[in-house]
Amino acid sequence: MTKKVKPFMVERNFLILMTGVFINGLGSGIYSVAGMLLVLNLSGSVLYSGFAFFAITSASALSFLIAPLANYAKYRNGLVYSNLIKAIILFTIPLLNYTIGLNVWYVIILLFITALFTQYTYPIESTILPIIVGKDHVVEANAYLQTIRESMDIAFIAGAGIIITFIGTVPAISITAICLVLVTISYAFFNFQQPDISRESSQSIGSAVNFYFIDLRAGFNYIRNSLVPKMIFSIVFINIAMVIMTTNLPAFSLAKGNGIEATYGFYLASMSLGIMIGTIITPKLKHINFGKLVIITFIGTGIMWMGTSTLPLIPSMILFSTGAISIGILNILVFSSIQKQVETAYIGRVITLISSAAAIGMPLGSLVGGVLGETFTPEIPVMICGISMIIFSIFWLSSSVLRKLPDIDNVNLFKHSETNQLEHENI
Repeated sequence: MTKKVKPFMVERNFLILMTGVFINGLGSGIYSVAGMLLVLNLSGSVLYSGFAFFAITSASALSFLIAPLANYAKYRNGLVYSNLIKAIILFTIPLLNYTIGLNVWYVIILLFITALFTQYTYPIESTILPIIVGKDHVVEANAYLQTIRESMDIAFIAGAGIIITFIGTVPAISITAICLVLVTISYAFFNFQQPDISRESSQSIGSAVNFYFIDLRAGFNYIRNSLVPKMIFSIVFINIAMVIMTTNLPAFSLAKGNGIEATYGFYLASMSLGIMIGTIITPKLKHINFGKLVIITFIGTGIMWMGTSTLPLIPSMILFSTGAISIGILNILVFSSIQKQVETAYIGRVITLISSAAAIGMPLGSLVGGVLGETFTPEIPVMICGISMIIFSIFWLSSSVLRKLPDIDNVNLFKHSETNQLEHENI
């Protein structure tokens, strides 16, 4: 008798989720390239690219307020209607383009609104996974799903640049809207049994907000005396530098590729490839002292990205991808250490705090990047990002606590007792 190694992979609802993730990956890859290029084409200014990134990153910074709203509707309905609304919103872009014309501010506002809906739907997809596959398979299913997501990002973003070169940005956004309609149809076939949420739904808005901020305060109390605040500062700094660079990436790519729009997609795909390589090799590096690993890899990233700003297209793209490997390593090590050391009841709160705090500086970085790109050539912000990675390494090197961090299995992020945390929760 043949043993079923991965029974969740043939589960009906998991296949529906995978189908939705696959189609959504195609649409998102095209949209991430086409949206920014459309803003640049309509405005002719990198400053407006900064405004567009400001809109998108502002939605990310608001994620800690938006995500809890997922508990006030049936999960299937939330996924179906939110994706349908996103599709309708995106269909207005070609409609206006071929009738009265498009305004760059209209496109930027739509980027913000669709980003808000993404902050709503992504937590639902994460929440329904254990409902669909069961708790015994959730780790394996989640890892499988995330690997597929990252792999598709590389292929679809690179392909998006080629598609846009041939058909243009507005028709490409129409493809994204069609993909969202298909996702809507796919998710309409979900038939999993959702846990009863009537109690949560019957709460008043004031009561729900009060409970949410009590949980958030408990999470803050949990990390207050740990090493996490120092790490958050570092991650905020990296994110600001990254957004300064990515705001200018469309103009930078066009300059390197002699105006060929596909180049932007290739640069985005090369970054995704580097992050994925970092994710894959991290288990092989976890025995190295965490502090030394971060310092060495990010010095390398800084040097490579400085080279990215000055070298011709092909070597520039290779260095850009190689430099991104450290980002994948840092992401896995930080979040793995949190998942390993934080009590189960606090994992969601701690990760929410870190993610939201890390996103706080991104809107500012997008505006700074837009001003720098408008004032100087787009190579300058990329050079600044590379220098910032070296400054980040120097900060870790100058901190004896961070510099001497042992390998990730022996890092002690939380020095206070579990009893104290339970007391915090009861306050």
